[in-house]
Amino acid sequence: MEKVTGMAQQHFLTQFSDKPRYNTKAVAQETGVPADTFRAWERRYGVPRPQRTEGGHRLYSERDIATIRWLRDRTAEGLTISQAIALMTDGTESSLGWLNTAVDTEPHTWDRLNSRLYAALIDFDATRAEQILGEAFAIYPLEDVFLKLVQPMMIEIGEQWHSGKISVTAEHFATQFIRRKLSGLFNTYNITDGRGLVMIGCAPSEQHDLGALMIAVFLVRHGWQVVYLGSEVPMRDLLETIRQLQPDLVCMAASTTETAIQLLEIGRAVLAMPAPAPAFGYGGRAFNMNPQLTNRMPGTFLGRDAQEVVDAVADILSGR
Repeated sequence: MEKVTGMAQQHFLTQFSDKPRYNTKAVAQETGVPADTFRAWERRYGVPRPQRTEGGHRLYSERDIATIRWLRDRTAEGLTISQAIALMTDGTESSLGWLNTAVDTEPHTWDRLNSRLYAALIDFDATRAEQILGEAFAIYPLEDVFLKLVQPMMIEIGEQWHSGKISVTAEHFATQFIRRKLSGLFNTYNITDGRGLVMIGCAPSEQHDLGALMIAVFLVRHGWQVVYLGSEVPMRDLLETIRQLQPDLVCMAASTTETAIQLLEIGRAVLAMPAPAPAFGYGGRAFNMNPQLTNRMPGTFLGRDAQEVVDAVADILSGR
């Protein structure tokens, strides 16, 4: 890959205003990075570079926020912060290649990002996909990237696979690429002591768990402690784990009518457990496509996407 010059990086960052306007709390909310973390980056590495008010309070620019988001995602991928800073300042590594795409003159609309990411993944081009995602993360909040770019793109890939327009291998490649991103973020943000314990898994025959994993990422970013169980969770083992861990909420996902029906028995069993029984919630593409399924289900339908689930979890557990 062609070397990314310092001039290209500078060009990229100039897309963002350097006017100081955001306080520390706002930056933490926008980026999902704790204030103590990016203040430590500032002290040790001089990045980001907030300005100070007359009273000595930090004020950050959009450029600072883009910088913090980029560093956040590099550390989520496994780099140390010092390595990520070195990449940003040196500009010689191929993993910064996304800066070249970021400086093109086309608007960064969701439709355009979607078509570019889709094309990269069905071409088995992980490097180009990394570039496009890196660009999106630098410009938009993490939740928006997953809800407005990744989720629609994966739905499109699934539909194209079902219609025979792309191969099984292309669908698997795309799924594993996104899974690695979500897993890295989950491991970065996951905590051992949060607002409450939420257990997340999929119906016993449900093999598609990206939606559930995305929910897990969103919840840990909002301070919830999450135990993520993944796909195909047997009912017997689930109930035993609930007895052992005593979560506040059990959240189960299903993408087809067949797997959604499996959650009927699970929901009844969870809610019938002796006190302190957890709350039971469910969601997934099956319920979005066929809302009538919710009429039969015990527990609470948590919403149509990961952000709605976050809000529903807060409502359910606020009274417990």
